[in-house]
Amino acid sequence: MAFFAALSGVLALACIWILRAALMALGRAERVEDELEAVRDRLWESEDRAESIRLEGERALEQAQARAEAGSQAKSRFLATVTHEMRTPLTGVIGTAGLLLDARLAPDQRTYARAIKSSAEAMLGLVDEILDLSRVEADRQAPSEEPFSPAALIEEVAELLAPRARDKALDFAVKVGPGVPEEVGGDAARVRQVLLNLAGNAVKFTEQGGVGLKVEAAGGKLRFAVEDTGPGFDPADTERLFEEFERGEGAGQSSGAGLGLAISRRLAAAMGGSLSGFAAPGQGATFTFELPMSQTVEASGDRPLAGLRIAIVSSAPFTGPWLAESLEAMGAAARVVDPAELDAAASPQARLDGTFAALVDREAGPSPSALAAAARFAGAERALLLLSPADRGELDRLHAQGFDGYLVKPVRASSLASRLLDPLGVEDRPAEPAAPAVPFPAGDGLKVLVAEDDPVSALIALAHLARLGHASVHVADGEAACEAFEREAFDAALIDIRMPRLNGCAAARRMRAVELAAGRAPALIFALTANVGDDAAARAAGMDGLMQKPLDRRALEEALAPLAGSRRTAVA
Repeated sequence: MAFFAALSGVLALACIWILRAALMALGRAERVEDELEAVRDRLWESEDRAESIRLEGERALEQAQARAEAGSQAKSRFLATVTHEMRTPLTGVIGTAGLLLDARLAPDQRTYARAIKSSAEAMLGLVDEILDLSRVEADRQAPSEEPFSPAALIEEVAELLAPRARDKALDFAVKVGPGVPEEVGGDAARVRQVLLNLAGNAVKFTEQGGVGLKVEAAGGKLRFAVEDTGPGFDPADTERLFEEFERGEGAGQSSGAGLGLAISRRLAAAMGGSLSGFAAPGQGATFTFELPMSQTVEASGDRPLAGLRIAIVSSAPFTGPWLAESLEAMGAAARVVDPAELDAAASPQARLDGTFAALVDREAGPSPSALAAAARFAGAERALLLLSPADRGELDRLHAQGFDGYLVKPVRASSLASRLLDPLGVEDRPAEPAAPAVPFPAGDGLKVLVAEDDPVSALIALAHLARLGHASVHVADGEAACEAFEREAFDAALIDIRMPRLNGCAAARRMRAVELAAGRAPALIFALTANVGDDAAARAAGMDGLMQKPLDRRALEEALAPLAGSRRTAVA
């Protein structure tokens, strides 16, 4: 019995211990559970905070994007406004210079008018430079695909820059290589801007020697190149020069913002081409601009100077050699003669026996007349003077000193052969006749409403319409345009997009409503604008199309031709 009593006591103690241990474990479990619950609460709080932070971040990002978009839109509006305000007077200059070129002008006056027009066109291109850069960066640049003449384009650029070169006593020449098509498809305005940037830089940084601008055809591409005898640059710096706001070592404080080459390369890329540069310090530079050729019209391949021997008396770095190559492409046997060798005591190699003509550079020496006499003495049949436009005032005196005629530098390939073969020696001609207007027969002209607030742009439009034989009525704002349209019927209307009181698109909508209410036949309505981006808005307003400023008479004639043709048929 005692044993069982002891065993019972032990078991009781064991149960108590086990129960105590269980209670203690249960307490710890409850504490752990409480701790886990606290951890879960903290996790939920953290998740809530994280979600709140995420939502706040998304809202901040959306707000930043909205601010950036608003800023971009404000920038676009600002640029559009500024460029429009600058385009208006520039298109006025271009248009009035075009009207002046239609008048009866002496050759030097025509040169000055062309220079005014070319300079204004170049300035108009520069006004668009900032927009060009932003559009290229956004891949919104849409090059046009219109036919243009590569030869005429580089000659145009050369004529614009030649006076700057002349002011620095620099030689400036152009060359059209064999096989260059008569016409190619492309964006002539963009190509012109690239060439103006490249050749303008060459003139700016070259202090002695000269600048040459040429175009060649190779491997299905057009290759434009600008060469100069300037300071050059380290080849290691080539790519850096194409970066924005970078300038060469020789650039002064007034040399621009350093955007020209960057924009030119981007414009070249946008047209599917490339732009590269090569130079060595102190040895000049060459920038090459290549474009794929499309829609080509091949050159005739005529050799009008075949069999003729021609000498170029010049020591200039580009005029002599490049003119010789151009003459050889036309079939002539041409060579460059050093002015120092052209005298009575010259070596037999300097003789010009059998030479049809000697082209004497005005800059070849202090006495061009002596060079002309020496050329004739050496055997040349004729002597023609190569001079700059500024030297035309000396023509009478130079003619009296033995020259048979002259060629203006940079020499145009299109006029080179005709002037050499002119039996009259191409003396200074009388004023050229005015371009003939071709009006429609009496009673056959159209009645056109012109709504334009800028008086110069209005003058250009009215002058073009008059030359085409059309009657016109001018008003200066959109409200007046609608009032005139309600009073009388017009065959056509030219409406400026941006006008006071009522803009062009709103005016066009009201005009279409007037036609509908009155049962009139719809008039041709064209938007007048300097911004091709207005086309969609103009058509949405019911206009038939867009005519870009400065207004071109040929484009205007083509736009009105269908209506004028039907009028002629009706009259007949």
